[in-house]
Amino acid sequence: MGKDKDLRLVRLEELKGFKIADGDPDIRGWEVRTPDDRKVGKVEELIVDPAERRVRYMEVKVDRKALAIDDDRHILIPIGTARLKEDGHDVLIERLPARGLAGVPAYKRGPITREYETSLRDYYGASAVDVPDDYYKDEIYDDTKLYSQRGDVADSDDAIAAPRIGDNEVTLPLTADQEIVVRKPSSNEEITIKKTRTGDEEARD
Repeated sequence: MGKDKDLRLVRLEELKGFKIADGDPDIRGWEVRTPDDRKVGKVEELIVDPAERRVRYMEVKVDRKALAIDDDRHILIPIGTARLKEDGHDVLIERLPARGLAGVPAYKRGPITREYETSLRDYYGASAVDVPDDYYKDEIYDDTKLYSQRGDVADSDDAIAAPRIGDNEVTLPLTADQEIVVRKPSSNEEITIKKTRTGDEEARD
């Protein structure tokens, strides 16, 4: 992996035509806290992969007193290590690096080389990769956790599960009062599958 040929990450403010998805809060300006509710900084910007249209990191201006460091600095925190707190405008870092945030390689706001990014992956304990296409498959880059866990949505009875794809079928979990329409191959015949809730039981038509 070359350090100069993978300059693919960009600050969101530098991208024209890109914005936060409708319905998702813009966390820039929100406070960043540790699991023990200690403030460690503020989200200043989001670092985006335009090719994949995904957020990879939060740029955080850290609180020098909270981290017991001598200088003002910015660090990058992988988006999959955080979630939004249930109330207020705070971002909670759920997966702290073993050596703490004070030692995270500083972000100088210049081009993000693959060499620098790999130093971040190593510091946050991401698994090693041999295939470039697998670079962002570690859970520290799973941006779905940031929003889906707010208010414990992921644990509710109405949470939407992901489809499972088998060799000859696709299993699509349905929540209550949802329905899908399936069309048979090479046919105009359609089958409606609906999941409803009857008392404490669920019924499928």
